[in-house]
Amino acid sequence: MSRLIRILIIEDSENDARLLVRRLERSGFDPVWKRVETVESLRVALASQDWDIAFSDHSMTGFLSQDTLSLVKERGLDLPVVILSGAIGEEEAVAAMEAGAVDYIRKDNLTRLIPVVERELRAAQARREHLQAEAAQRESQARKSAMLDSALDCVVTIDHEGRVFEWNAAGEKTFGRRRAEVIGRELAELIIPPALRERYRHGLARYLSTGQSPILGRRIEMSAMRADGTEFPVELSITRVPTEGPPMFTGFIREITDRKRLEEQLRQAQKMESIGQLSAGVAHDFNNILGVIQGHTDMVLGGMVEGRDAEESLKQVAAAAKRAAHLTRQLLAFSRKQEIQPQEMKLNEVVDGVSQMLKRLLGAHVTLQFVPAPNLPAVLGDVGMIEQVLLNLAVNARDAMPRGGPLVISAAPRIVDESFVQRNPEARVGRFVCLSFRDTGCGIAPEIMPRIFEPFFTTKEPGKGTGLGLATVYGIVKQHQGWIEVESQVGQGTAFTVFLPASSAAAAPSVEPVSPVAAPGRGETILIAEDEPALRRLAGRVLRNLGYEVLEAASGVEAIQVWEEHGKKVDLLLTDLVMPDGLTGRELAKRLQTRESGIKVIYTSGYSPDTGETAFAFREGVNFLQKPYLPERHPLCLERRGFVGGEPAREEACPAENAICATAAEFEHLTCHWPSPRVPRLFYERVDLRSDFAERNRPVATTTRVQSDSSGAAVARRRIAAARGRRGRDGGPVRDQSDEKSH
Repeated sequence: MSRLIRILIIEDSENDARLLVRRLERSGFDPVWKRVETVESLRVALASQDWDIAFSDHSMTGFLSQDTLSLVKERGLDLPVVILSGAIGEEEAVAAMEAGAVDYIRKDNLTRLIPVVERELRAAQARREHLQAEAAQRESQARKSAMLDSALDCVVTIDHEGRVFEWNAAGEKTFGRRRAEVIGRELAELIIPPALRERYRHGLARYLSTGQSPILGRRIEMSAMRADGTEFPVELSITRVPTEGPPMFTGFIREITDRKRLEEQLRQAQKMESIGQLSAGVAHDFNNILGVIQGHTDMVLGGMVEGRDAEESLKQVAAAAKRAAHLTRQLLAFSRKQEIQPQEMKLNEVVDGVSQMLKRLLGAHVTLQFVPAPNLPAVLGDVGMIEQVLLNLAVNARDAMPRGGPLVISAAPRIVDESFVQRNPEARVGRFVCLSFRDTGCGIAPEIMPRIFEPFFTTKEPGKGTGLGLATVYGIVKQHQGWIEVESQVGQGTAFTVFLPASSAAAAPSVEPVSPVAAPGRGETILIAEDEPALRRLAGRVLRNLGYEVLEAASGVEAIQVWEEHGKKVDLLLTDLVMPDGLTGRELAKRLQTRESGIKVIYTSGYSPDTGETAFAFREGVNFLQKPYLPERHPLCLERRGFVGGEPAREEACPAENAICATAAEFEHLTCHWPSPRVPRLFYERVDLRSDFAERNRPVATTTRVQSDSSGAAVARRRIAAARGRRGRDGGPVRDQSDEKSH
């Protein structure tokens, strides 16, 4: 089959042109040709259509082959030009080739004609294919860039050195860095917070050397950094780009600030839901406590008991009040809404602290067993969130055992190595603390297992569950840089194992905090701002008995008025955080401190403290007293604020330190049967003690030297006083006149 070829012949001889055409026809070509012999006709021919090849006579009257080559180059055409000549010198041929001719052929020897044509046609086809490929690549790149720029997620490609190769529009918007600014620079210095950079570089180097990476092909959550240095949470997934040569990686980054906010709201909703489930059990406990308090107070006020029997009744009232305070604090800590506040904690103690609450949630048909681990490493995390995990997993186990059964919670240390990481894509190498929940319930079907942590997914009947419990657990554990493993067999039960990173600090045995005994005041002035009259009178009475001058106010506004009317220096403000008239304790403190910079502040509240100030922190027993508090907490807090003298003791706490000794014999028994030289404090504030008992057993102030556990040289003053303050000559406590009037 003849091959079509389009030929442009620049020739002033018709015969020479036809000779050329016939030679091509005999070689299997089907020429479509045109002959021109002037510059103008050549221009028209070049503009009229595309040509496969051009043959130009070297020299015509008024027209040279150089003119043809110049005109083709001027128009930017990809047209091979072959020079034809009856007689052409070697130098002229070289000059023509340098000017752009692809070859030259003598008219008297056309044997090279067909090979030259074949060669140039192949070269032209190759050039066209190359141009088409380049155009297709440009179009593909444009489409790819358009798709990447239309993506809502950041798409970042890096090479094996960690340098940015691709950066889409979402990356520019999210991180505040233009594409031209980041291409070729190391990704770590651009978007990874300084604290995480070495870990990132180590992970990249590890993959290049071993081919293994714990995060490749997975979604992880981490902190990223904007151009202005602010950090924010992101979800990251990394894949290797399938290319030859050194590896390249593409990361897909999604900002999850809004999602984290919703997760926090979800956790708070879960807390409220769990508190609702607790209400019945808590109400039962409070009714029991109120029954004890009401019964004993009725007996004392009704004169049914006297002397030591009355004191015993008051002991029972005090013990019941402490139980009520413990319940209230648990609920407040559990329900407070706040960001994660990491601190070192021991899971053994956390589980033990909520065990009673768990038992109320589980009900009588489920038995709770906790298996602690000795010398368990500490965990860095938020206690409230970990308590939420405990409650949610306990409720999940309870619902899986409608007929009841055992729930075993166990804690154990765990070293995770490379082999374990290869079996579990969410794991990573290091020291961890495991918390396991094992029930004997219905188990989880294999087809459901992949969905159990999805929000709102539940297999329970409508109205029986929200599907948020396990989703909340998963979010909290991930936020603590941990993961969860689940083992289950249908009909036999399920085990949830939570892995939490162990803190780098060495585990230490628990030591009960030691409460130092404060020295009495020296007439310093304390302003009390408290809207509850009974608490205000009690605090005033305790502090006056300790030797302080006390001013009282029922609100923040009244406190400012009292301060102004006092006209003298106020050394310390003891204020409730939440008061009427719209002026909070924090605002009151700020106003007074601007007027009197030396004033110190202790806050009290029945709620969990939350100022909303990132630079301000409440420290229990130092600048904050959680209501309800015992009277002795006032002087201890004063001492820790550096308000009065006295060195806090550092030895082991005496178990009878807070005991109420009814007789001198009891006092002697407690002090003689405790190996420490430290003695218990006596509480004789009880106004119902018999006067003869007070007279006969009035203790004398003493000083006891205490050996420090750390240095062996510390000396602590210990004052044993029946009234914890000033005393009358008859051995009874000095009655405060203002307190008498209030009664």
